[in-house]
Amino acid sequence: MKTLNKNKIRIYQDSKDLPFCNYKRIVQTGDFYFMVKGYQAGDVIKVDKNKLKEQFDNIEEDYATSMNVKNNDVVLYGEHATVTNECNKYNIILQLIELTIRSTEIREYHKLPISEELNTDIFKNLLKDFKVQKTDDLYKQRQFIQNKIEKLKNQLSKLESQIQKEDSDKKESEFDIEEQFVSVCLGLEIPVDDTKISLYQYGLMVKALIKRVEEINKLNNHAR
Repeated sequence: MKTLNKNKIRIYQDSKDLPFCNYKRIVQTGDFYFMVKGYQAGDVIKVDKNKLKEQFDNIEEDYATSMNVKNNDVVLYGEHATVTNECNKYNIILQLIELTIRSTEIREYHKLPISEELNTDIFKNLLKDFKVQKTDDLYKQRQFIQNKIEKLKNQLSKLESQIQKEDSDKKESEFDIEEQFVSVCLGLEIPVDDTKISLYQYGLMVKALIKRVEEINKLNNHAR
């Protein structure tokens, strides 16, 4: 065990820099101190762990981009944010329509003149960029928007279930990285020292194995 000098702490910057063995340790243990060069389990170190986690997340993004791998987490969270924003917009329109209907009903009840400012043209303009059925009847328009909001809520519910499943799958497969590494080495029929390759190089190995499997499948299909 050693104490790392704060002034000499250096952090891995990208997937070509981060050793694969360090990446595995972080995935397996959640110890983000392995983002620090020269760190070994048990070393005393003073550095913001949140910054290390943030850098690790950046490296995973860099890795996914380098390997042309779609980062499913980013897609899911991005879609969730988009649908949430859309749902909020429809809710605002719905509230305006309900206020207008309520105001009109009160005026009609008291036999007061209906305000010309609150007419269906206003809502047509507000809804022109919204993908929802449009009508001059505010009661029907309210129902169309309520139906749309319900669909968006269902979509959000499905996305949230997917996100939870992704998180659950991650937890269940935290220790599968070792098994995957062994499978890649066996598939390529080459012994690999995980301390001598970077995360990026491991990604290249995975791509090479996928390509090899595809080529073998093509040969088998032609032989039939």
